[in-house]
Amino acid sequence: MFYIWHTLLITAFIVVAYGLGFKHGVKAKATKLSKAKVWKALTKKSEPVSLDISSRHSNKETSQKDWLSGYHKWKKQSNAKR
Repeated sequence: MFYIWHTLLITAFIVVAYGLGFKHGVKAKATKLSKAKVWKALTKKSEPVSLDISSRHSNKETSQKDWLSGYHKWKKQSNAKR
């Protein structure tokens, strides 16, 4: 009888330890991923944002074809809203 209770006790201990270890491993993995995301965001070089509107737009000339296609798309959207 002692062997049965002893075996059940050891088995229960192993199951509980495995379950707790698995939960801890999942939590540790999630923590590691979130820390990696934060570290990546902190070490990423940021470009200064310019408030000057003229510097936001390209100095290149827009072709007539591109301008007309954009105008026609805008016209369709504005007519669809009415």
